Amino acid sequence: MSRTSAPRVVIVGNVTEDLTPEGAWTPGGPALYGARAAAALGADVTLVTRVPADYDRTPFEGLTLEELPAAGAPRFENTYPTGSIRLQALHQAGEPIGSGDLPAGLTADAVIAAPVLDELAEFPPVEAPIRIVALQGALRWGMPGRAIKRAPYAPSRAQAVQPRDAIAVFSDEDADDPPGLAGGLSRRGPVVVTRGARGAWLYRKGARSVLPGFATNVTDVTGAGDGFVAALAVRLVETGDLFESCTFANAMGSLMVERSGLEEMPSREDVDARVRRGPADV
Repeated sequence: MSRTSAPRVVIVGNVTEDLTPEGAWTPGGPALYGARAAAALGADVTLVTRVPADYDRTPFEGLTLEELPAAGAPRFENTYPTGSIRLQALHQAGEPIGSGDLPAGLTADAVIAAPVLDELAEFPPVEAPIRIVALQGALRWGMPGRAIKRAPYAPSRAQAVQPRDAIAVFSDEDADDPPGLAGGLSRRGPVVVTRGARGAWLYRKGARSVLPGFATNVTDVTGAGDGFVAALAVRLVETGDLFESCTFANAMGSLMVERSGLEEMPSREDVDARVRRGPADV
């Protein structure tokens, strides 16, 4: 499958502010990391999100922003007491994004639902042949002043935002029983479970395929899963091949963890080179 135009990708979800070790609030969130990653891969990206008036808009440069009003952004504090395992505390909750909040008539080649917590009650009404939901937010529970935890009733929460035939993506750290959750959700549509340097599992109608990971030098794991989802969407628009697109997304994720922040996104050339190098020996 060949294309002469940039893939059009719409991403819906709240941007966040994350507390730095220096005590400052910095832009973040799955929707924003995914948008920046997709743009770095050459996509034409529209981000639909709630944005407070005083939010730093620098990361929106180069994106089409469909800005919804907000009193404040969700605020998180991230710590890594055991190295790569992240612990999060919620300082401030965000506001919901309902179907009626989206601009009418949005269309795209691919649409990604990327909630940071539970701001999306259902999949966004965007017309697109490829629909992907990043389930991390739907699988988490949090209240201001408390640590983020895995949500109870994960299957029902996930199904609420995964329409039939949509691709669901989550990390093996997001669920108590990743194979069980993925196997059940795969009856609705393909499911990808990311596993860091170990690659990913791809479930289709209960059957599992194993995709190897790429060798990497971990610097910062923030946004790796969001980069995976963005790369999956871009490559799937280009090829229509889910297995190949997951391999491409694995390469993107392996590059994301070697860099830090929204300003250091891997380029298309970087990802293509890593795919050509091939996955790590397993």
